[in-house]
Amino acid sequence: MQDLSFDPRDPLFDFNGIQFGVQIFTFENVYGLDPARCTVAAEAEALIVSCRGLTWAGGQVRCEGEVLIRAVAQGKRTCVTVEAHLPKTIRSVKLVVANLPESVIVNLRETGERRIGPEGLILRYPGGWRDLYTPQVILRGLDGALTNIRSLDTRVRAKTVALGYRQGRLAVELIHEALAIEGADIIRVPAWEIGPCETLEGALAEQSAHTAAAYNLVPWEQRPDVPSWARQIALVAAIHCQHFTGYVFNDYARVLETICWLSDRIEPHRLLVYLPGWEGRYYWQYGEYRPDPRMGGDEGFAHLAREARRLGVHLMPMFGINHVNRAMDNYEQWGAPAAAMSAGGNPTAGSVDWDGSRHFDHAWGSLLNPGSPTWQQRLVGQITRLIDRFGFDGVFLDISAGWWNDPKHAVYDGTVELIARLRAGRPELLVAGEGWYDALGAATPLMQSGHTDGVLHWHDQPYAPAFDAHNRGFAHLCLGDPSRGSTGAHELGYNPIRRAPLRKGIIPTVTIVEDTLRLAPDAVEQIIEDARLYVEQYL
Repeated sequence: MQDLSFDPRDPLFDFNGIQFGVQIFTFENVYGLDPARCTVAAEAEALIVSCRGLTWAGGQVRCEGEVLIRAVAQGKRTCVTVEAHLPKTIRSVKLVVANLPESVIVNLRETGERRIGPEGLILRYPGGWRDLYTPQVILRGLDGALTNIRSLDTRVRAKTVALGYRQGRLAVELIHEALAIEGADIIRVPAWEIGPCETLEGALAEQSAHTAAAYNLVPWEQRPDVPSWARQIALVAAIHCQHFTGYVFNDYARVLETICWLSDRIEPHRLLVYLPGWEGRYYWQYGEYRPDPRMGGDEGFAHLAREARRLGVHLMPMFGINHVNRAMDNYEQWGAPAAAMSAGGNPTAGSVDWDGSRHFDHAWGSLLNPGSPTWQQRLVGQITRLIDRFGFDGVFLDISAGWWNDPKHAVYDGTVELIARLRAGRPELLVAGEGWYDALGAATPLMQSGHTDGVLHWHDQPYAPAFDAHNRGFAHLCLGDPSRGSTGAHELGYNPIRRAPLRKGIIPTVTIVEDTLRLAPDAVEQIIEDARLYVEQYL
């Protein structure tokens, strides 16, 4: 964690047992409150700081700007709101809570508990796989006392929580970032709530209730976007088709053979078959979806879909919601206008080591904004035409939890709109996604999650009901198959062989590559037994 190499001389204010200060960030600089131009008014249950001028360069230069801070006591808790105005576009506002005692974080989903080292720690929201699934950090001091810090925002906007020690005392930076599509010279920061809490579960439950109300999260049993058939699913089989390199694990005929094998051992209507790489080279083909000629073409895929439907098995092909191959025809018309951009106006891209070349510099991939009309129209059109032609029941949207602060279109809003368009007139269509954070639970009822590189975690945040009440999950694509730990089309390659835990919110999952059933039929049978127990206990 980088820091300034000088004292910015920000004034600190004491109220209701906490000490805090504020910094304002534009795209050009960082600004502090001018102590000489601050007025502090103390009321019975509030502290109001009105600042009529700012400074920069650590107080060496004075400038225009206004900041209004309102801290309100709610018992031992404090809610702090900030409103700032500068003659420049404001990017973010930092609330610094200073001089806290040594503590550990106890509500991270990757580890549950995490120490804050001398290098500091930065956590970001929204985090679909890592970091913060909701804008909340809970600290436990050496004396066991808990401190709950959370944002009461009701919209998906970037939050950064940075924690580090200064002269032996903990400082927590709470940064709220404006949506880039709404860039303005005025920013109003939703309340940050800071204060003690009695129990970890109580604090998590309180935040869960807040986000459920903010994003209109509906209980799983009542969700209108969950078809009745999807409530009966007890086993997700990820049957891998084609790797990025073109290696075929299973063609359409072998997928059907596997479906038949599974259907002999579990009621077919309880089986959801997830098809990564069904369209050809995994990821390489993203942006132009169609059955792959090498794996059986249109006829082979149509036969697979018909037979699965006859058996009562549900198919769910995989599509990329925000990643495409720039080499696809007419990319300049439908892809280039949708190319992802950072809040600062820079291109945003990412990749993985697709081919064992030990680098990420692959020139063909492009990250697109699902809210962009040109890309959204193309993707919705392709998927709906395929549904109408082949009649599959589910759609999986890869990287649907991907979020960035794009100045052209709001990524979260675009994701919600795209999914609504897919389901329009198709009440029996299930739309699933990858990753999870609180608001995303309103967009897709079923999530593939529990993934970090090399290790699997199963929504193991300390308060599982935050997920289970509204959603269901299944094990991530990088789950190693039961025979040798192969992750199939997924770029990770291999992973330890393990099974998803038996839990209401997690549907048993099996990864199947080319020789899984031949090499490890008994291990697959064990997972099917988990599915039977899932039916008995939860369905």
